[in-house]
Amino acid sequence: MTEEEIGALAKGVAPFVRECVAQAVAISPELAQQVASAVRLLHESPPITERNPTAKIIRVERDNDGNFVPVYE
Repeated sequence: MTEEEIGALAKGVAPFVRECVAQAVAISPELAQQVASAVRLLHESPPITERNPTAKIIRVERDNDGNFVPVYE
């Protein structure tokens, strides 16, 4: 999909989502906490970057926080 097609799709979906939210009933505190956690996770996630398709992973190391970090050629 092109950026224009994605933008048009988002503009078309937005009114539907607003309508659904407006008609939503109250949710349980447990579900509200899970939704809040999911939103926080989405905002804290690093941006998805396009990687070089010709680069190969030669090894995987761990950083100081224990996260896996791929090392490319």
